[in-house]
Amino acid sequence: MKKLIIKTQKLIIFLVLFTLVTASGCATQSDLSKVNTLRDNTTHIRAQLQVLREEMARQEELKKLTIYIERLETLVKKQMDELWKMRADLGQRVNSLENQLRILDTRISENDRQFSTLVRKLEGIKVKLNTTDRTDKTIAPVQGIDAGHLYDLALRDYQLGNYEVAIQQFLQYSEYFSDSALVDDAQYYIGECYYTQSLYTQALDAYTIVLNLKKDGNKIPAALLKIAFIKLARKKQAEARAYLGRVIQEHPNSNEAQLAKMRLDLMPGN
Repeated sequence: MKKLIIKTQKLIIFLVLFTLVTASGCATQSDLSKVNTLRDNTTHIRAQLQVLREEMARQEELKKLTIYIERLETLVKKQMDELWKMRADLGQRVNSLENQLRILDTRISENDRQFSTLVRKLEGIKVKLNTTDRTDKTIAPVQGIDAGHLYDLALRDYQLGNYEVAIQQFLQYSEYFSDSALVDDAQYYIGECYYTQSLYTQALDAYTIVLNLKKDGNKIPAALLKIAFIKLARKKQAEARAYLGRVIQEHPNSNEAQLAKMRLDLMPGN
C-alpha cells in the first residue's frame, strides 16, 4: 500500500513538471487540451490517493481494534478460569462441611444413646436399692393382686425387654394402686418402655404425666432429662436446652443434673 502511494506521488510530480514545461512554450490548442486532460487526471489521482489514505487509516484502526478485542478475550478467559477454580474450591468446602456436620450429628446421636444407657443403669441401681424400702406395705391386695408383686413383675419384664407386657402391668399398677408411693415410678417406666423403642410421642406423653403426678416426685429429674433427649432427637435444640436447664436449676444435686450439664457442653454454641 505504501509503495502504491509513493508511485502515485511521483506520477503527480511528473505531471506537474510536464505541465509547467509545456505551458512555458508556444502551446497549441492540442497541447492545451492535453494539459487539461493531465490536470483532470491529476485531480482524479489525488482523489484516489485520499481514498487510499483513508482506507489505510481504517485498516490501521481495525488492526488496533482487533488487538484490543484479542486482549479482552484473553482477560475474559483468564477470569472465567479463576471463576471455575473458585467454584470448584467452594464445592469442595461445602462437601467438607456437610461431611463434618454428618459426623457431628452421628457423634451427638451416639452420645444421646450413651446417656440413655447410663440413665437406665442408674435407674436399675436405684430400683434395686430403693424398691424394697419404698414399697407401700399398707396397700391391701386388690382382687387378689399384690401391689409389690405386680410392680416387681412389671419391672422385671421391662428389664428383660418385654416392653408391651411391662406397659400393661405398670398401667394396671397405676390403676389399682393410684395412692402408692411407686405410682410415679410406674408411670416413668411406661415412658421408658416407649423411649427405648424410639416411640417418642408416647414416651413424651408418659414423661409429662410424671411431671404432673407429684410436685416432689423422685422421678421428675429423670423425666425432665428424657424429655430433653426427645427434643434433641427431634432437632428442637432450644426446647432441649430449656429442659436441660430445668434439670440443673430445679434439681442441682441430682445425678440427672450432672448428666444435663455434660449434655449441654456437647451442644453447638457451648
